[in-house]
Formats: sequence, structure tokens, C-alpha cells
Amino acid sequence: MRVLLAMFALYWRMEDALGKQEIISGLGRAECYLLLQLDHPRRLGELAKTLMLVPSSVTMAADRLEQDSLAVRLRDAQDRRAFLLQLTAKGRSLRAALEKRAEQAFREICDLNDDDIQKFSVLSDKLQKTFLGAANRCPGKER
Repeated sequence: MRVLLAMFALYWRMEDALGKQEIISGLGRAECYLLLQLDHPRRLGELAKTLMLVPSSVTMAADRLEQDSLAVRLRDAQDRRAFLLQLTAKGRSLRAALEKRAEQAFREICDLNDDDIQKFSVLSDKLQKTFLGAANRCPGKER
């Protein structure tokens, strides 16, 4: 139970810290999450699964990023029917700043040393893969 409470506390504190960042004023939570996931061009469906959001939420967030000239949709060379979302130079700059501020907030909230942060990162990656695997095993559920 303590682990669960700690996870919720971290989530709420990070949400609060990121919500107070001036850099993301005007952008919603979904747009910020999308920015952080776009280290390379990605399909909207893949982003929806990764972020565990319904596809329509990701589409609306992508529309907003495009409207603000932060991202563009490109045809997927592997599948011409599909589109990839890619950050523009302006989007990459904003993503880098958001990532830096998120890392600073995490360090302040958690007060962990570099070794502990590395361990946390490994465990977080493992959990994310588990969560995404579970989402892929639920056919018919929109995620």
C-alpha cells in the first residue's frame, strides 16, 4: 500500500509542478505529454497506446500542436495510409525546455541522488512495458 501511495503522491506533485511551469501556459496536459513523447516521429495510434489515452484525445492534442506550429503530420513512408506526427524546430525547442523543467521538478520533489534516479528509471521503464503490454492484450478497448 505504501508503494501505491508514493506513486500517487509523485504523480500529483509532478502534475502540480508541471502545471505551474510558464513554459506550457496555453497548452493542455495532453499536448505536453505528446510533446515529451515526440523524440522522433510517431503514429498517433502508437502515441495513444503509450500515453494510455483514447485516440480522439491524441488527435485533438496533435491538432493543437499543429495549430501552434509545434508539430506537423507527415505521410508514413512504410504505410502511405498512415501519418506520423513530427515536431517542428519550434516544437523541439519547447520539448527540450519542458523536458529540462520536468527533470528539475522531479529532482526537487523526490530528492534522489543520481544512482537512485537511474534505478528508478530502470524500474519505470519495466513498469511502462508491462502496462503497455497489458493494454495491447485488451482487444476492443479504446486506449
